[in-house]
Amino acid sequence: MKYCLALLTALVSVADAQIIPNVNLYTTYTDNLFLSSTQRGDVVNASYVDLDYVVNEDLGLYYSGSASLFSENTDLFSHLHTFGLSYTRPLRTDDLLVAGLETGLRLDHPLYDYRDFAEGRAFATLKSYLRPDLLGRIGYNLHYQNFLNANDYSYVEQRLNAQFTHVLPTRTTLQFGGELGLKSYTQASGADPFFDLSARSDQDHHLLQGVSRLKAAQSLGANAGLQLEWQHRQSFTGQSRFADLLFYNPDDDLFDDQFSYDGQQLGTTLKYLAPWQSELVASFQRESRHYSNRPAYDLSGFPTGDSASENRQTLRLGLGRTFYPVNSWIQEAGVELEWLYRDIDSNDVFYDATARSYTIGLQLGF
Repeated sequence: MKYCLALLTALVSVADAQIIPNVNLYTTYTDNLFLSSTQRGDVVNASYVDLDYVVNEDLGLYYSGSASLFSENTDLFSHLHTFGLSYTRPLRTDDLLVAGLETGLRLDHPLYDYRDFAEGRAFATLKSYLRPDLLGRIGYNLHYQNFLNANDYSYVEQRLNAQFTHVLPTRTTLQFGGELGLKSYTQASGADPFFDLSARSDQDHHLLQGVSRLKAAQSLGANAGLQLEWQHRQSFTGQSRFADLLFYNPDDDLFDDQFSYDGQQLGTTLKYLAPWQSELVASFQRESRHYSNRPAYDLSGFPTGDSASENRQTLRLGLGRTFYPVNSWIQEAGVELEWLYRDIDSNDVFYDATARSYTIGLQLGF
C-alpha cells in the first residue's frame, strides 16, 4: 500500500507535463484460486498504472504496468510492463486508420520463472462507413512472445479479422465478425533441452484457427440495454504444445491458450445506468471447450486416456459508481463491486469445480 501511495504521488507531480495518468487498484477474495477440486482460497491485490502522453492529435505514447500480490500463494507474484505507440489518422470523410506498436516484459518469482516473457506487437485497423447505417472494420495483428526460460513455447502469432456493424431504426445493433489466427512456434519442440521446461518432441509447429462471432444489442429505454453474443471457435490444423505429464499444468497460458481447444460460447449482458453516475451490470455466459491435446486425469493423478472437455458457466454481478470531484487533482474516481460465480463441469475430475470471488476496485483518473 505504501508503494501504491508513493507511486500515486509521483504520477500527480508529472500530470502537468502532458502525461495523463490512471491508476486502478483491486482486491479480490476467491474461494478457489486454481479452479480445481483442492478449493484453495486466497486474497489477491492487483494494481494497474497507465501513463498516456499525447504527442499530437494523431500520435500518442503510453506505458502500462501491472502487478499482482497473493496473500497465501506468495510465489505467484508477477509484474508486467508494456510500452507502446499509437497512431490514429482519418483517411477520408468516413475512414479511420488506427495502428500501433508495443513491447512488453513479464517477470515472476523464481519458482514460476518459466512464465517470464518478452513480447512485441504491431497492429493496424481500418474502419469505414460503407453506408450511413453500416460500419466495416478490417484489422491485422502481429504478436511475438519469447518465453525466456521455456523457449520451446515461444511463438509468433498473426491474426486477420473483419467486422460489420449494422444499426437499425429500432435502436438495435447487429454485429458480425470473423477472425483467422495462425500461431507458429519459433523452434522445433524439444530442440533446446537446457531450458527449464521443454515440450514433448512430437508436437506441431503451426496452428490455424478460425473464430466467428454474432452479437445483437438492444436499447431498453434511456437507461438500459441488453446484449446477446454467440461465438464459435474451430481449429483447422495443429495442436498446442504441452510438456511431459510431470510438468503439465492447465492453469498456465503456456498450455491453455485459445489455440488449445474448439468450442462455442453463448452469453448475455444486461446494463442499467442508475442514478448518481452509477451502473449495474449482470451477465451470464455458457461455454463448451473440447481440448485437442490436453489429457484428462483421475483424482489419483493418472491420465484416463481421454482428451479433456468441459462446460463452463459464469455468472457476474457488478455495481459501479463514478465521482467527479470539484477543485481536486483527481479528475475522476470510480468505485466498483463485483461478485463472480464460475462452475466447470469437466471430465477431468481434478478440474471439475466451482469458484466464487468478491472484488472491490478503485479507479483514479488525473
